[in-house]
Amino acid sequence: MRLLILLLLAASLALPLHFSRRKSITHDEVAHLPAGYSYLRTGKVVLNPMHPPLVKELCALPLLFLPVEMPVPASAIDQAILTSYQWKFGRLFFARNDVRRILGWCRLPAALLSLGLALVVTLWSWELWGPRGALVSLFLYVFDPTITAHAQLVTTDVPLAFSATLFFLLLRRTVRCPSAGRLIAAGIGLGLALATKFSAVVFVPVALGLLAFGRASGARLEDSSTASGPLGRRLRPVVSVLTSFALLLGLAAITVWAIYLFPSDPLFYWRGLESLQRDHLPNFDYILLGEVRQGRDPTYFLLAWLLKTPLPTIVLLAVAVVLFLRGQRAGALDESFLLVPLLAFFVCMSLFTDDLGVRYLIPCYPFGFIFTGRVGALLTRAKPRAAAAIVAALGWLAIDFVAVSPDHLSYFNEIAGGPRRGPEWLDDSNVDWGQGLIELREYLEERGLRDYSLCYFGALPPRHYDIDGDLIPWSDALKPPRKTLILSGHFVARVRGVLRLEYGDGPENWIAHAEPTAVVGHAYWVYEPRPGSS
Repeated sequence: MRLLILLLLAASLALPLHFSRRKSITHDEVAHLPAGYSYLRTGKVVLNPMHPPLVKELCALPLLFLPVEMPVPASAIDQAILTSYQWKFGRLFFARNDVRRILGWCRLPAALLSLGLALVVTLWSWELWGPRGALVSLFLYVFDPTITAHAQLVTTDVPLAFSATLFFLLLRRTVRCPSAGRLIAAGIGLGLALATKFSAVVFVPVALGLLAFGRASGARLEDSSTASGPLGRRLRPVVSVLTSFALLLGLAAITVWAIYLFPSDPLFYWRGLESLQRDHLPNFDYILLGEVRQGRDPTYFLLAWLLKTPLPTIVLLAVAVVLFLRGQRAGALDESFLLVPLLAFFVCMSLFTDDLGVRYLIPCYPFGFIFTGRVGALLTRAKPRAAAAIVAALGWLAIDFVAVSPDHLSYFNEIAGGPRRGPEWLDDSNVDWGQGLIELREYLEERGLRDYSLCYFGALPPRHYDIDGDLIPWSDALKPPRKTLILSGHFVARVRGVLRLEYGDGPENWIAHAEPTAVVGHAYWVYEPRPGSS
Protein backbone atom coordinates (compact mmCIF):
# COMPACT_ATOMS: atom_id res chain seq x y z
CA MET A 1 0.00 0.00 0.00
CA ARG A 2 2.71 2.48 0.98
CA LEU A 3 4.81 1.60 -2.05
CA LEU A 4 1.84 2.25 -4.33
CA ILE A 5 1.25 5.62 -2.66
CA LEU A 6 4.91 6.55 -3.18
CA LEU A 7 4.67 5.58 -6.85
CA LEU A 8 1.54 7.71 -7.26
CA LEU A 9 3.26 10.66 -5.59
CA ALA A 10 6.13 10.32 -8.04
CA ALA A 11 3.61 10.17 -10.88
CA SER A 12 2.01 13.43 -9.69
CA LEU A 13 5.27 15.14 -10.65
CA ALA A 14 6.43 12.99 -13.55
CA LEU A 15 3.19 12.95 -15.56
CA PRO A 16 2.68 16.73 -15.86
CA LEU A 17 6.36 17.19 -16.72
CA HIS A 18 6.22 14.45 -19.33
CA PHE A 19 3.09 15.74 -21.04
CA SER A 20 4.30 19.34 -20.84
CA ARG A 21 6.98 18.53 -23.41
CA ARG A 22 4.22 18.04 -25.99
CA LYS A 23 2.37 21.25 -25.21
CA SER A 24 3.03 24.77 -26.51
CA ILE A 25 2.71 27.90 -24.44
CA THR A 26 -0.87 28.66 -23.43
CA HIS A 27 -2.70 31.95 -23.57
CA ASP A 28 -2.13 33.24 -20.03
CA GLU A 29 1.44 31.97 -19.76
CA VAL A 30 2.43 34.60 -22.33
CA ALA A 31 1.60 37.28 -19.74
CA HIS A 32 2.43 35.44 -16.51
CA LEU A 33 5.96 34.26 -17.15
CA PRO A 34 7.48 37.49 -18.55
CA ALA A 35 5.71 39.46 -15.82
CA GLY A 36 7.27 37.24 -13.15
CA TYR A 37 10.70 37.75 -14.69
CA SER A 38 10.16 41.51 -14.61
CA TYR A 39 9.36 41.31 -10.87
CA LEU A 40 12.60 39.48 -10.12
CA ARG A 41 14.69 41.81 -12.27
CA THR A 42 13.17 45.14 -11.20
CA GLY A 43 11.99 44.36 -7.66
CA LYS A 44 8.55 45.79 -8.51
CA VAL A 45 5.19 44.18 -9.22
CA VAL A 46 3.80 46.27 -12.07
CA LEU A 47 2.79 44.06 -14.99
CA ASN A 48 -0.21 41.71 -14.81
CA PRO A 49 -1.59 43.31 -11.61
CA MET A 50 -4.88 41.38 -11.81
CA HIS A 51 -3.08 38.29 -10.53
CA PRO A 52 -0.90 38.21 -7.39
CA PRO A 53 2.78 37.50 -8.02
CA LEU A 54 3.69 34.30 -6.16
CA VAL A 55 3.36 31.74 -8.97
CA LYS A 56 4.85 34.10 -11.53
CA GLU A 57 7.88 34.71 -9.32
CA LEU A 58 8.42 31.00 -8.59
CA CYS A 59 8.14 29.96 -12.23
CA ALA A 60 10.40 32.79 -13.39
CA LEU A 61 13.19 31.80 -10.97
CA PRO A 62 14.88 29.44 -13.49
CA LEU A 63 15.22 32.38 -15.89
CA LEU A 64 17.75 33.96 -13.53
CA PHE A 65 20.10 31.06 -14.35
CA LEU A 66 19.50 31.07 -18.11
CA PRO A 67 20.80 33.47 -20.79
CA VAL A 68 17.59 35.53 -20.92
CA GLU A 69 17.25 39.16 -22.01
CA MET A 70 14.88 41.83 -20.74
CA PRO A 71 13.09 43.17 -23.82
CA VAL A 72 12.75 46.76 -22.52
CA PRO A 73 14.40 48.91 -19.85
CA ALA A 74 12.88 48.85 -16.38
CA SER A 75 11.78 52.48 -16.84
CA ALA A 76 9.50 51.44 -19.70
CA ILE A 77 7.69 49.02 -17.37
CA ASP A 78 7.29 51.69 -14.69
CA GLN A 79 5.69 54.01 -17.24
CA ALA A 80 3.17 51.42 -18.44
CA ILE A 81 -0.28 52.84 -17.74
CA LEU A 82 -2.61 50.36 -19.43
CA THR A 83 -2.80 46.81 -18.11
CA SER A 84 -2.89 45.66 -21.74
CA TYR A 85 0.84 46.46 -21.93
CA GLN A 86 1.48 43.10 -20.26
CA TRP A 87 0.61 41.34 -23.54
CA LYS A 88 2.91 43.58 -25.56
CA PHE A 89 5.68 42.98 -23.04
CA GLY A 90 5.10 39.22 -23.27
CA ARG A 91 5.38 39.23 -27.04
CA LEU A 92 8.51 41.40 -26.89
CA PHE A 93 9.99 39.05 -24.30
CA PHE A 94 9.52 35.98 -26.47
CA ALA A 95 10.75 37.83 -29.53
CA ARG A 96 14.09 38.08 -27.68
CA ASN A 97 14.00 34.69 -25.96
CA ASP A 98 13.21 31.29 -27.47
CA VAL A 99 10.00 30.04 -25.87
CA ARG A 100 10.83 26.41 -26.70
CA ARG A 101 14.17 26.63 -24.92
CA ILE A 102 13.00 28.16 -21.66
CA LEU A 103 9.39 27.08 -21.15
CA GLY A 104 10.18 23.60 -19.84
CA TRP A 105 12.41 24.96 -17.08
CA CYS A 106 9.76 27.47 -16.02
CA ARG A 107 7.01 24.87 -15.86
CA LEU A 108 9.07 22.77 -13.43
CA PRO A 109 8.14 24.89 -10.34
CA ALA A 110 4.46 24.58 -11.31
CA ALA A 111 4.77 20.79 -11.45
CA LEU A 112 6.52 20.82 -8.06
CA LEU A 113 3.54 22.67 -6.59
CA SER A 114 1.35 19.87 -7.96
CA LEU A 115 3.55 17.37 -6.13
CA GLY A 116 3.10 19.45 -2.98
CA LEU A 117 -0.66 19.34 -3.40
CA ALA A 118 -0.55 15.57 -3.91
CA LEU A 119 1.34 15.27 -0.62
CA VAL A 120 -1.21 17.42 1.22
CA VAL A 121 -4.12 15.40 -0.19
CA THR A 122 -2.41 12.17 0.86
CA LEU A 123 -1.61 13.34 4.40
CA TRP A 124 -5.05 14.76 5.07
CA SER A 125 -6.90 11.75 3.65
CA TRP A 126 -4.62 9.39 5.61
CA GLU A 127 -5.42 11.22 8.84
CA LEU A 128 -9.15 10.83 8.23
CA TRP A 129 -9.52 7.50 6.46
CA GLY A 130 -6.22 5.63 6.81
CA PRO A 131 -3.91 4.34 4.06
CA ARG A 132 -6.72 2.93 1.88
CA GLY A 133 -8.53 6.25 1.91
CA ALA A 134 -5.30 8.08 1.13
CA LEU A 135 -4.73 5.74 -1.81
CA VAL A 136 -8.18 6.47 -3.27
CA SER A 137 -7.84 10.24 -2.83
CA LEU A 138 -4.37 10.30 -4.36
CA PHE A 139 -5.41 8.11 -7.29
CA LEU A 140 -8.28 10.48 -8.07
CA TYR A 141 -5.86 13.39 -7.95
CA VAL A 142 -3.08 11.92 -10.09
CA PHE A 143 -5.40 10.66 -12.84
CA ASP A 144 -7.69 13.67 -13.03
CA PRO A 145 -7.32 15.14 -16.56
CA THR A 146 -8.05 18.72 -15.52
CA ILE A 147 -5.50 18.61 -12.71
CA THR A 148 -2.81 17.13 -14.97
CA ALA A 149 -3.55 19.62 -17.76
CA HIS A 150 -3.12 22.66 -15.52
CA ALA A 151 -0.45 21.31 -13.16
CA GLN A 152 2.10 21.75 -15.96
CA LEU A 153 1.27 25.40 -16.72
CA VAL A 154 2.54 28.75 -15.41
CA THR A 155 -0.93 29.69 -14.20
CA THR A 156 -2.64 30.14 -10.85
CA ASP A 157 -5.36 27.50 -10.54
CA VAL A 158 -3.46 24.41 -9.31
CA PRO A 159 -1.12 26.57 -7.16
CA LEU A 160 -4.17 28.10 -5.47
CA ALA A 161 -5.52 24.61 -4.87
CA PHE A 162 -2.21 23.73 -3.22
CA SER A 163 -1.95 26.80 -0.99
CA ALA A 164 -5.64 26.74 -0.03
CA THR A 165 -5.65 23.03 0.85
CA LEU A 166 -2.41 23.43 2.79
CA PHE A 167 -3.86 26.40 4.67
CA PHE A 168 -6.99 24.57 5.77
CA LEU A 169 -5.01 21.50 6.78
CA LEU A 170 -2.80 23.71 8.95
CA LEU A 171 -5.80 25.61 10.33
CA ARG A 172 -7.54 22.33 11.16
CA ARG A 173 -4.50 21.22 13.13
CA THR A 174 -4.38 24.59 14.89
CA VAL A 175 -8.02 24.28 15.95
CA ARG A 176 -7.63 20.69 17.12
CA CYS A 177 -4.36 21.19 18.97
CA PRO A 178 -3.51 24.89 19.30
CA SER A 179 0.02 26.19 19.54
CA ALA A 180 1.87 29.29 18.49
CA GLY A 181 3.85 27.35 15.88
CA ARG A 182 0.71 25.92 14.27
CA LEU A 183 -0.98 29.33 14.21
CA ILE A 184 2.09 30.89 12.56
CA ALA A 185 2.17 28.12 9.95
CA ALA A 186 -1.53 28.59 9.22
CA GLY A 187 -1.09 32.36 8.89
CA ILE A 188 1.73 31.88 6.39
CA GLY A 189 -0.44 29.35 4.53
CA LEU A 190 -3.25 31.89 4.22
CA GLY A 191 -0.75 34.47 3.00
CA LEU A 192 0.48 32.07 0.32
CA ALA A 193 -3.09 31.54 -0.88
CA LEU A 194 -3.82 35.28 -0.98
CA ALA A 195 -0.56 35.87 -2.88
CA THR A 196 -1.50 33.22 -5.45
CA LYS A 197 -4.91 34.36 -6.68
CA PHE A 198 -7.37 37.04 -5.62
CA SER A 199 -10.24 34.56 -5.40
CA ALA A 200 -8.53 33.28 -2.23
CA VAL A 201 -10.21 36.15 -0.36
CA VAL A 202 -13.22 33.83 -0.24
CA PHE A 203 -11.31 31.74 2.29
CA VAL A 204 -10.88 34.58 4.79
CA PRO A 205 -14.48 34.59 6.13
CA VAL A 206 -14.51 30.80 5.80
CA ALA A 207 -11.50 30.64 8.14
CA LEU A 208 -13.26 32.86 10.67
CA GLY A 209 -16.36 30.66 10.54
CA LEU A 210 -14.35 27.48 11.03
CA LEU A 211 -12.44 29.00 13.94
CA ALA A 212 -15.74 29.95 15.57
CA PHE A 213 -17.27 26.54 14.91
CA GLY A 214 -14.20 24.83 16.30
CA ARG A 215 -14.47 26.84 19.50
CA ALA A 216 -18.22 26.29 19.78
CA SER A 217 -17.85 22.54 19.25
CA GLY A 218 -15.42 22.27 22.13
CA ALA A 219 -12.10 22.34 20.26
CA ARG A 220 -9.37 24.00 22.30
CA LEU A 221 -8.21 27.39 21.09
CA GLU A 222 -5.41 29.44 22.57
CA ASP A 223 -7.07 31.85 25.00
CA SER A 224 -5.13 35.01 25.75
CA SER A 225 -8.05 36.65 27.57
CA THR A 226 -7.62 37.50 31.26
CA ALA A 227 -11.26 38.32 31.81
CA SER A 228 -13.04 36.82 34.84
CA GLY A 229 -16.57 36.48 36.16
CA PRO A 230 -19.74 35.28 34.35
CA LEU A 231 -19.52 37.92 31.62
CA GLY A 232 -15.83 37.22 31.18
CA ARG A 233 -16.50 33.49 30.82
CA ARG A 234 -19.09 34.21 28.11
CA LEU A 235 -16.70 36.54 26.31
CA ARG A 236 -13.69 34.25 26.43
CA PRO A 237 -14.70 32.15 23.38
CA VAL A 238 -15.35 35.30 21.32
CA VAL A 239 -12.08 36.92 22.40
CA SER A 240 -10.23 33.69 21.73
CA VAL A 241 -11.61 33.36 18.19
CA LEU A 242 -11.10 37.03 17.32
CA THR A 243 -7.57 37.03 18.71
CA SER A 244 -6.63 33.94 16.74
CA PHE A 245 -8.23 35.37 13.60
CA ALA A 246 -6.45 38.71 14.01
CA LEU A 247 -3.09 36.96 14.40
CA LEU A 248 -3.88 34.81 11.39
CA LEU A 249 -4.65 37.86 9.25
CA GLY A 250 -1.61 39.72 10.50
CA LEU A 251 0.73 36.88 9.60
CA ALA A 252 -0.98 36.50 6.21
CA ALA A 253 -0.62 40.23 5.52
CA ILE A 254 3.12 40.14 6.28
CA THR A 255 3.53 37.11 4.00
CA VAL A 256 1.66 38.80 1.15
CA TRP A 257 3.66 42.03 1.61
CA ALA A 258 6.93 40.10 1.36
CA ILE A 259 5.80 38.22 -1.75
CA TYR A 260 4.84 41.54 -3.34
CA LEU A 261 8.46 42.59 -2.70
CA PHE A 262 7.67 45.04 0.14
CA PRO A 263 5.77 47.80 -1.72
CA SER A 264 5.45 51.20 -0.03
CA ASP A 265 1.82 51.63 -1.07
CA PRO A 266 -0.34 50.32 1.82
CA LEU A 267 -3.23 49.72 -0.59
CA PHE A 268 -1.26 47.55 -3.03
CA TYR A 269 -3.50 44.52 -2.60
CA TRP A 270 -6.69 46.53 -2.96
CA ARG A 271 -5.37 48.11 -6.16
CA GLY A 272 -4.75 44.64 -7.52
CA LEU A 273 -8.35 43.70 -6.78
CA GLU A 274 -9.49 46.86 -8.56
CA SER A 275 -7.43 45.97 -11.64
CA LEU A 276 -9.06 42.53 -11.65
CA GLN A 277 -12.49 44.14 -11.63
CA ARG A 278 -11.52 46.49 -14.46
CA ASP A 279 -10.38 43.48 -16.46
CA HIS A 280 -13.90 42.05 -16.31
CA LEU A 281 -16.33 42.69 -19.18
CA PRO A 282 -19.90 42.66 -17.79
CA ASN A 283 -21.48 41.44 -21.04
CA PHE A 284 -18.76 39.18 -22.39
CA ASP A 285 -20.04 36.28 -24.46
CA TYR A 286 -19.20 32.61 -24.08
CA ILE A 287 -20.50 29.21 -25.12
CA LEU A 288 -22.56 27.03 -22.80
CA LEU A 289 -24.21 23.83 -24.06
CA GLY A 290 -23.46 24.98 -27.61
CA GLU A 291 -25.29 28.28 -27.25
CA VAL A 292 -23.94 31.83 -27.19
CA ARG A 293 -24.53 33.35 -23.76
CA GLN A 294 -23.72 36.72 -22.20
CA GLY A 295 -22.94 37.77 -18.64
CA ARG A 296 -22.89 34.99 -16.05
CA ASP A 297 -24.91 31.82 -15.74
CA PRO A 298 -24.96 30.41 -12.18
CA THR A 299 -25.22 26.86 -13.58
CA TYR A 300 -22.13 27.21 -15.80
CA PHE A 301 -19.55 25.74 -13.44
CA LEU A 302 -21.78 22.88 -12.32
CA LEU A 303 -22.48 21.92 -15.94
CA ALA A 304 -18.83 22.32 -16.93
CA TRP A 305 -17.79 20.10 -14.01
CA LEU A 306 -20.33 17.44 -14.97
CA LEU A 307 -19.09 17.44 -18.59
CA LYS A 308 -15.36 17.52 -17.86
CA THR A 309 -15.06 15.26 -14.82
CA PRO A 310 -14.44 11.54 -15.45
CA LEU A 311 -17.55 9.48 -14.78
CA PRO A 312 -15.74 7.11 -12.37
CA THR A 313 -14.81 10.12 -10.24
CA ILE A 314 -18.44 11.26 -10.20
CA VAL A 315 -19.58 7.72 -9.30
CA LEU A 316 -17.08 7.41 -6.44
CA LEU A 317 -18.03 10.85 -5.14
CA ALA A 318 -21.69 9.80 -5.19
CA VAL A 319 -20.79 6.66 -3.22
CA ALA A 320 -18.92 8.84 -0.71
CA VAL A 321 -21.99 11.05 -0.31
CA VAL A 322 -24.15 7.99 0.37
CA LEU A 323 -21.67 6.73 2.95
CA PHE A 324 -21.62 10.17 4.55
CA LEU A 325 -25.41 10.27 4.77
CA ARG A 326 -25.44 6.77 6.25
CA GLY A 327 -23.17 7.83 9.06
CA GLN A 328 -19.68 6.94 7.87
CA ARG A 329 -18.22 10.27 8.89
CA ALA A 330 -15.29 11.82 10.61
CA GLY A 331 -16.12 14.29 13.37
CA ALA A 332 -18.29 17.32 12.61
CA LEU A 333 -15.24 19.59 12.70
CA ASP A 334 -13.27 17.41 10.27
CA GLU A 335 -16.17 17.21 7.84
CA SER A 336 -16.67 20.97 8.06
CA PHE A 337 -13.07 21.62 7.11
CA LEU A 338 -13.69 19.67 3.90
CA LEU A 339 -17.19 20.75 2.95
CA VAL A 340 -17.31 24.43 3.93
CA PRO A 341 -14.29 25.60 1.88
CA LEU A 342 -15.40 23.47 -1.08
CA LEU A 343 -18.99 24.72 -1.10
CA ALA A 344 -18.10 28.34 -0.32
CA PHE A 345 -15.60 28.52 -3.17
CA PHE A 346 -17.93 26.72 -5.58
CA VAL A 347 -20.83 29.07 -4.82
CA CYS A 348 -18.68 32.20 -5.10
CA MET A 349 -17.23 31.08 -8.43
CA SER A 350 -20.71 30.30 -9.74
CA LEU A 351 -22.12 33.68 -8.72
CA PHE A 352 -19.27 36.12 -9.23
CA THR A 353 -16.70 34.72 -11.67
CA ASP A 354 -16.58 34.98 -15.45
CA ASP A 355 -17.61 31.76 -17.19
CA LEU A 356 -14.23 31.04 -18.76
CA GLY A 357 -13.49 27.46 -17.83
CA VAL A 358 -13.80 24.63 -15.33
CA ARG A 359 -10.23 25.45 -14.27
CA TYR A 360 -11.64 28.07 -11.90
CA LEU A 361 -13.05 25.21 -9.81
CA ILE A 362 -9.71 23.44 -9.39
CA PRO A 363 -9.28 24.69 -5.78
CA CYS A 364 -12.44 22.68 -4.96
CA TYR A 365 -11.01 19.44 -6.32
CA PRO A 366 -8.64 18.44 -3.47
CA PHE A 367 -11.38 18.80 -0.87
CA GLY A 368 -13.64 16.59 -3.01
CA PHE A 369 -10.90 13.98 -3.43
CA ILE A 370 -10.24 13.88 0.32
CA PHE A 371 -13.98 13.66 1.03
CA THR A 372 -14.22 10.73 -1.42
CA GLY A 373 -11.35 8.96 0.32
CA ARG A 374 -13.83 7.42 2.77
CA VAL A 375 -14.75 4.86 0.12
CA GLY A 376 -11.32 3.35 0.80
CA ALA A 377 -12.91 1.67 3.81
CA LEU A 378 -14.67 -0.63 1.34
CA LEU A 379 -11.34 -1.94 0.02
CA THR A 380 -11.31 -4.93 2.35
CA ARG A 381 -11.53 -8.68 1.99
CA ALA A 382 -14.71 -8.57 4.04
CA LYS A 383 -16.45 -6.71 1.20
CA PRO A 384 -15.10 -8.30 -1.98
CA ARG A 385 -17.83 -7.02 -4.31
CA ALA A 386 -17.54 -3.43 -3.11
CA ALA A 387 -13.76 -3.61 -3.30
CA ALA A 388 -13.91 -5.01 -6.84
CA ALA A 389 -16.29 -2.23 -7.89
CA ILE A 390 -13.98 0.46 -6.53
CA VAL A 391 -10.94 -1.07 -8.20
CA ALA A 392 -12.91 -1.25 -11.46
CA ALA A 393 -13.84 2.43 -11.16
CA LEU A 394 -10.22 3.41 -10.54
CA GLY A 395 -9.15 1.29 -13.50
CA TRP A 396 -11.78 3.01 -15.66
CA LEU A 397 -10.38 6.36 -14.56
CA ALA A 398 -6.83 5.33 -15.52
CA ILE A 399 -8.02 4.12 -18.94
CA ASP A 400 -9.80 7.44 -19.57
CA PHE A 401 -6.64 9.28 -18.56
CA VAL A 402 -4.40 7.28 -20.88
CA ALA A 403 -6.87 7.46 -23.78
CA VAL A 404 -6.84 11.27 -23.91
CA SER A 405 -3.08 11.64 -23.31
CA PRO A 406 -1.37 14.01 -23.85
CA ASP A 407 -4.42 16.22 -24.51
CA HIS A 408 -5.87 16.35 -21.00
CA LEU A 409 -6.92 20.01 -21.18
CA SER A 410 -9.49 19.10 -23.87
CA TYR A 411 -10.92 16.14 -21.93
CA PHE A 412 -14.68 15.63 -21.91
CA ASN A 413 -16.37 12.58 -20.43
CA GLU A 414 -18.74 10.06 -22.00
CA ILE A 415 -21.79 12.19 -21.17
CA ALA A 416 -20.41 14.87 -23.49
CA GLY A 417 -19.35 12.35 -26.14
CA GLY A 418 -15.62 12.62 -25.47
CA PRO A 419 -13.07 15.35 -26.29
CA ARG A 420 -13.88 15.34 -30.01
CA ARG A 421 -17.33 16.74 -29.19
CA GLY A 422 -16.15 19.19 -26.56
CA PRO A 423 -16.72 22.34 -28.69
CA GLU A 424 -20.37 21.34 -29.00
CA TRP A 425 -20.72 22.17 -25.30
CA LEU A 426 -18.14 24.73 -24.11
CA ASP A 427 -15.39 27.01 -25.36
CA ASP A 428 -12.26 28.79 -24.08
CA SER A 429 -9.82 26.90 -21.83
CA ASN A 430 -12.23 23.97 -21.65
CA VAL A 431 -11.27 22.97 -25.20
CA ASP A 432 -8.20 24.88 -26.37
CA TRP A 433 -5.92 27.46 -24.77
CA GLY A 434 -3.18 27.56 -27.39
CA GLN A 435 -1.48 24.37 -26.15
CA GLY A 436 -1.66 22.34 -29.38
CA LEU A 437 0.85 24.07 -31.67
CA ILE A 438 3.53 21.36 -31.39
CA GLU A 439 1.12 18.67 -32.54
CA LEU A 440 -0.24 20.95 -35.24
CA ARG A 441 3.27 21.62 -36.59
CA GLU A 442 3.93 17.89 -36.78
CA TYR A 443 0.62 17.36 -38.59
CA LEU A 444 1.47 20.06 -41.16
CA GLU A 445 4.97 18.70 -41.70
CA GLU A 446 3.78 15.11 -42.17
CA ARG A 447 1.35 16.19 -44.89
CA GLY A 448 3.49 18.91 -46.41
CA LEU A 449 0.54 21.27 -45.99
CA ARG A 450 1.40 24.93 -46.68
CA ASP A 451 -1.69 26.53 -48.21
CA TYR A 452 -4.16 26.79 -45.36
CA SER A 453 -5.96 29.29 -43.14
CA LEU A 454 -5.44 29.09 -39.40
CA CYS A 455 -7.77 30.48 -36.77
CA TYR A 456 -5.64 30.35 -33.61
CA PHE A 457 -6.62 31.06 -30.00
CA GLY A 458 -3.52 32.20 -28.18
CA ALA A 459 -1.44 35.24 -27.27
CA LEU A 460 1.87 34.32 -28.95
CA PRO A 461 2.10 34.14 -32.76
CA PRO A 462 2.28 30.54 -34.03
CA ARG A 463 5.48 31.34 -35.94
CA HIS A 464 7.34 30.78 -32.66
CA TYR A 465 6.57 27.10 -33.30
CA ASP A 466 7.43 27.29 -37.04
CA ILE A 467 3.81 27.60 -38.16
CA ASP A 468 3.51 30.21 -40.90
CA GLY A 469 0.05 29.71 -42.36
CA ASP A 470 -2.45 32.42 -43.20
CA LEU A 471 -3.81 33.68 -39.85
CA ILE A 472 -7.43 34.80 -40.03
CA PRO A 473 -9.90 36.20 -37.48
CA TRP A 474 -12.57 33.78 -36.37
CA SER A 475 -15.28 35.92 -37.99
CA ASP A 476 -13.87 34.89 -41.40
CA ALA A 477 -14.66 31.28 -40.51
CA LEU A 478 -18.39 32.04 -40.43
CA LYS A 479 -18.35 31.50 -44.19
CA PRO A 480 -17.62 28.08 -45.75
CA PRO A 481 -13.89 27.54 -46.25
CA ARG A 482 -12.39 28.11 -49.69
CA LYS A 483 -9.20 26.29 -48.80
CA THR A 484 -8.03 24.10 -45.95
CA LEU A 485 -9.28 25.69 -42.74
CA ILE A 486 -7.73 24.87 -39.36
CA LEU A 487 -9.90 26.04 -36.47
CA SER A 488 -8.96 26.18 -32.81
CA GLY A 489 -11.43 24.19 -30.74
CA HIS A 490 -12.34 27.45 -29.02
CA PHE A 491 -13.37 28.97 -32.33
CA VAL A 492 -15.11 25.80 -33.47
CA ALA A 493 -17.40 26.34 -30.49
CA ARG A 494 -17.82 30.03 -31.35
CA VAL A 495 -18.54 29.44 -35.03
CA ARG A 496 -21.02 26.68 -34.20
CA GLY A 497 -22.78 28.86 -31.65
CA VAL A 498 -23.05 31.96 -33.83
CA LEU A 499 -24.13 30.12 -36.98
CA ARG A 500 -26.70 28.17 -35.00
CA LEU A 501 -28.04 31.40 -33.56
CA GLU A 502 -28.24 33.01 -37.01
CA TYR A 503 -29.35 30.12 -39.23
CA GLY A 504 -30.40 27.23 -37.04
CA ASP A 505 -29.60 24.00 -38.88
CA GLY A 506 -30.09 25.56 -42.31
CA PRO A 507 -27.60 25.20 -45.17
CA GLU A 508 -25.95 28.53 -44.29
CA ASN A 509 -24.76 26.87 -41.09
CA TRP A 510 -21.94 25.15 -42.95
CA ILE A 511 -20.14 23.77 -39.90
CA ALA A 512 -23.23 21.86 -38.73
CA HIS A 513 -23.09 19.83 -41.95
CA ALA A 514 -19.31 19.45 -42.23
CA GLU A 515 -17.16 16.72 -40.74
CA PRO A 516 -13.53 17.60 -39.98
CA THR A 517 -10.94 15.64 -41.91
CA ALA A 518 -8.78 15.57 -38.78
CA VAL A 519 -8.77 16.67 -35.17
CA VAL A 520 -5.19 17.49 -34.18
CA GLY A 521 -4.28 17.21 -30.51
CA HIS A 522 -7.96 17.59 -29.61
CA ALA A 523 -7.26 21.31 -30.14
CA TYR A 524 -7.49 21.96 -33.89
CA TRP A 525 -10.28 20.92 -36.25
CA VAL A 526 -9.28 20.66 -39.92
CA TYR A 527 -11.93 21.34 -42.57
CA GLU A 528 -11.59 21.05 -46.32
CA PRO A 529 -13.66 23.11 -48.79
CA ARG A 530 -16.71 21.43 -50.28
CA PRO A 531 -16.52 20.39 -53.92
CA GLY A 532 -17.47 23.30 -56.17
CA SER A 533 -16.77 25.99 -53.54
CA SER A 534 -14.61 28.91 -54.62
